[in-house]
Amino acid sequence: TDEVFMSAQEAVGAHRDTQVLEKNFINQLKVLAVNDPVGCPNNCGRAYKGSRRKHSLKRHLLFECGKPPQFQCVVCFKRFTNKKSMQYHLAAIHKIINH
Repeated sequence: TDEVFMSAQEAVGAHRDTQVLEKNFINQLKVLAVNDPVGCPNNCGRAYKGSRRKHSLKRHLLFECGKPPQFQCVVCFKRFTNKKSMQYHLAAIHKIINH
């Protein structure tokens, strides 16, 4: 019975060790994932890195990649791929806020 008890204890210890190794590996992958750039699948040359890279790539694919700019300044007709960029332009260049 002592042998069975020791085997069970060893199994628990091995399982715990495996969990620790898996956790360390996952943490290393997270670090690599944040630092590794992700390129656009359309091979346009854009690459994103950092913790928001998934969001940035998704935005790029939806609004930018291979598409004409969708937002236009009402004053000078300059075009933008990002609404926030257009709003910043209106405020900084034309002094129009909340358009």
